[in-house]
Amino acid sequence: EKQYPLTLPPPSRKQLSMPRRAFAWVYGYVSLGLYRCLNVVVMGFLTSLEFPLLLTTLGRETTIPGLPPASSMKSGGKGGQRFKIAELEASELEPSTLRGYVRRSEPCIVKNCPPAMFADLQKYSPEIPADAPKDKLLIDQFSLPRLGSMQEWLFKYVGKRVLYLARFSGGYKGGYAHIDSFPSYNFYYVKRGRKHVYIVPRQYNPLLKLVGGYDSVFVGDDKADDSSLGWLETIPGCYEFEVGEGDILLFNNSACIHKFLNLTQNPEIFTMRLVHSDSSPTTLWNDCLNWEGAKYFTGIMTMGKTSARDTASIEGEAPAV
Repeated sequence: EKQYPLTLPPPSRKQLSMPRRAFAWVYGYVSLGLYRCLNVVVMGFLTSLEFPLLLTTLGRETTIPGLPPASSMKSGGKGGQRFKIAELEASELEPSTLRGYVRRSEPCIVKNCPPAMFADLQKYSPEIPADAPKDKLLIDQFSLPRLGSMQEWLFKYVGKRVLYLARFSGGYKGGYAHIDSFPSYNFYYVKRGRKHVYIVPRQYNPLLKLVGGYDSVFVGDDKADDSSLGWLETIPGCYEFEVGEGDILLFNNSACIHKFLNLTQNPEIFTMRLVHSDSSPTTLWNDCLNWEGAKYFTGIMTMGKTSARDTASIEGEAPAV
């Protein structure tokens, strides 16, 4: 009788029947195809909006009036100045006041808004998953939110509507200085905690080394904490201030470099992006035909879950948790 060498059997695998295998392949290809098509739609939508805006700006950055010009650094001007941000009482606002700040891309803080104005945000405060990482930025995002009295207030005093809303929470320390992708204006409400903030007037953008990311452009010499702020001395100045519970910060997040550092544990803020068309040419160029950006925005549109993001990374995508 012929002898065969002793061999171990191959690892057992659960074999699918031919119909199920065919269905799995078809399902996989169709799902991937639909996802890629959605990416193309998102990228086409962004590009169709942003390329005409880019042509309109002719690649030049507009200016916030009343501040030292960027050229002052070449003529021996002092760098690293700190500009005072306007603080406005909600009860004293005129309908035209905030519109002027928005038109100039000049940041401002609105204080002492009626708490009842924020009641509808409770609908956009899902419970954080128990297994969510404790040291990451946790993000919940919602498109076209229904905000009731808050939207009425925004339309009266700012003249704009909310395109999408995100809630930020978690134990992260801060983030890189950056300009956000996609034209919008930020209505930034601090529900809990306190933050240290830097906002760079948009006319100083060309003086800094900016790195393209998947959803922003970043200051290449910065870090996600306060350990590398020397780049602030290479520009004429910036707004430096703190915001706390109940404050609203209104600023052009798609034109002005901004950086946030947490001063308290586990803050909770709501960033509401308003429909706006005035963006920095730098971020518009980065967005045009940015495939990674399209995949990221498609992912957060279709995820429907809390996502966790490492704010020390400018390239990775935000996974679901």
